[in-house]
Amino acid sequence: MNQRKREKIAFFRYSLIAPLITNTYTQNTAKAYLEETCAQKFNSPPGMKDEYSPSTLKDWLRLYRKHGIDGLYPKTRSDKGKSRKLTKEAKEFIVKAKKDKPKRTAKSIYQELIAKGIIAHNELSLSTVQRFISKNQLSRKKLEPKDRKAYEFEYPNQCWQSDVSVGPYLNIEGKKRKTYIIAILDDATRLIIHCQAFFKENFLSLLSVFKQGVAKRGIPKKLFVDNGKIYKSSQMQYICASLGTILCFARPFSPESKGKIERWFETMHSQWMNVIDWNKFSSLEELNHSLQDYVENDYNKTKHSSIKAKPIDKFIDHIDCIKFLENKKQLDNTFLYRVKRKVKKDATISLNTITFEVPMKYIGEKINVRYDPSALDKAIIFSKDGEKMETIYPVNKIANSKVKRKHNVKPVDFSSFSYEN
Repeated sequence: MNQRKREKIAFFRYSLIAPLITNTYTQNTAKAYLEETCAQKFNSPPGMKDEYSPSTLKDWLRLYRKHGIDGLYPKTRSDKGKSRKLTKEAKEFIVKAKKDKPKRTAKSIYQELIAKGIIAHNELSLSTVQRFISKNQLSRKKLEPKDRKAYEFEYPNQCWQSDVSVGPYLNIEGKKRKTYIIAILDDATRLIIHCQAFFKENFLSLLSVFKQGVAKRGIPKKLFVDNGKIYKSSQMQYICASLGTILCFARPFSPESKGKIERWFETMHSQWMNVIDWNKFSSLEELNHSLQDYVENDYNKTKHSSIKAKPIDKFIDHIDCIKFLENKKQLDNTFLYRVKRKVKKDATISLNTITFEVPMKYIGEKINVRYDPSALDKAIIFSKDGEKMETIYPVNKIANSKVKRKHNVKPVDFSSFSYEN
């Protein structure tokens, strides 16, 4: 199983236990949530079942609490490298079985394959049959239309909404440059958690806003976003899972589902963007200073027509129920990028075009690395189980030139050389 499939399974498992972690289930008790959830069928990643028992979810919850998101990754198969291919006869039988009875489960088909002698008992696993059914879309389900109703969360940090809007155009050194404003709004209080203007609409910009938002306002239970590329990053899923935050996506072409953040951008345009003189800003820093002044000293401190209170006052009224990270170190560690790299023969890897030196013992191996993309002065090697192993640093070629190599420790003997006059 490749790393991408393992990631999908880990994030799927997290999605089922996230309401228990964040205490956001709508049922009266956790037991009721488990019973209701386990009565449903899910569109699981290939290789997984579509129904689960409460004990399975409890085990995932235990693993998450012990190891974080790393604990939800499936273990490497003990039969890795052995053939698990379906024969032509087995494939034809599965297709016919699903066409005759579309609601028939993969488990019953798998059992009949064994009973009829089409496959041996230990030749293939149930997950192989499940993957074949999923890959060939033999269990397509027709989506039912969903009702949309106005909603509002009761307390701060139960749900944040985030979106991106085009900002002012700046004239920098004679060049006109487009800006993008990324904002995060708290659903219950309408407080702007944090917002900032950037020259690029990318994940690094989003990460900066999200990190500063968590540092200032605490940890959200849900983060509701659209299907934009910057939000769909696996790095974003890692970070939310590490925080214990549920990352929720709006349905495509459904901007009304994020009405509160959309409405705020309209307010920002009318109250700030359309009344400032863009030409007076000579840098992005000056623009952001003006934007922050508007958000913190004007919008957040002005009575909101919907909640009948100032956003900052309503947020502070419930400060006791807001959860913060313990310290800056925990904040920085939570927002580290996670990547996999193969160590080259010269014991180096590349992170964002910067070459890092790795201990010789890792040459030829694939290693798990975490790093801060905004401060590439060091990176950390982690084991597959999420255990910290080594801290690595960018290559210092000058320092390396002065290191004595083991095979060069014997000095050269010049006594045999003679010179004639």
